[in-house]
Amino acid sequence: MLFYSHPLTDSAFLRLRKGWRNRAQGLLGALKTLSLTATAILAGCSTQSELRFASLMTEVPASKALVMPPPGGPAVVAVLQRTYKNGVSQEIALSTASATVGQNAFYVSFATDVEMPSENDDVLKIRRITPDRIEREMEDRFPGVDMRTSLYYVQNKYGPFGFATGRSAAGDVCLYAWQQIEPNTPAIIVPGGIVSVRLRLCDADATEEQLLRTMYAFSISAYYSHSGWNPFGDPPPVPHQLGGLDAPSFPLGMGSTVERPPVRPSVTRAALPRVPARSTVRVPAAAPRPVEPSRPLEGYPIVPPPP
Repeated sequence: MLFYSHPLTDSAFLRLRKGWRNRAQGLLGALKTLSLTATAILAGCSTQSELRFASLMTEVPASKALVMPPPGGPAVVAVLQRTYKNGVSQEIALSTASATVGQNAFYVSFATDVEMPSENDDVLKIRRITPDRIEREMEDRFPGVDMRTSLYYVQNKYGPFGFATGRSAAGDVCLYAWQQIEPNTPAIIVPGGIVSVRLRLCDADATEEQLLRTMYAFSISAYYSHSGWNPFGDPPPVPHQLGGLDAPSFPLGMGSTVERPPVRPSVTRAALPRVPARSTVRVPAAAPRPVEPSRPLEGYPIVPPPP
């Protein structure tokens, strides 16, 4: 029996076979791509992952320090910062010239709301200053140094602060000062914020008064821009005599009259008694001038000597 193929039937079969071939090639390409992807994933798992650090502190430029020492004071050598949800804290390392163990530094914290709740360690908590807490801080930052808290009342331009002094085994004079700046009246709607300052200083050549000058003359150089940030409270009122009548104002150190040096009386030769010739005249020696004791600098407290 003889079979005859129809031309349309043969072309349809060829198209069908060509479609199967294209589908098979596409399936093989997909399998090859999947294989390469799996190989890349396995290779990526075997390589070293991204390096991360456990510490949350980051170093920032010295110009970003929250507190700046006074001109001529210890220089800022490094600033370590940690950011929280409600504030920021910094350890401002200062230049150190002593043999005592430890680093001179400012420890500063800015908090906008100390009552913010959080289950994680991402909220800055500033505790109230107590003798026990200060004692623990000094034991941690002055190991082996007997620090004595001063009973003198002192204050700088930001308000009152406390301090303690001591002498290390190497003979260095050490100072630890603490201050907490916050509004005098509590805020009802928006908290005013709190600034906490600690100063740790040890020096081989400086005196206690010189170290204390750093706590008197430091400057807070940062702030939050929102209107609720005001840990300093209301500004003091203007003196009532400023701009008033019959209230003269003089430069610092001058009273109502300018003191002039006393004029020495002139001595004429006629007033001197005549002395006979060849006689010995004994002139009484001038009485020694009393030595005035040195007075401390104005504006600084008198620090008692260490025992």
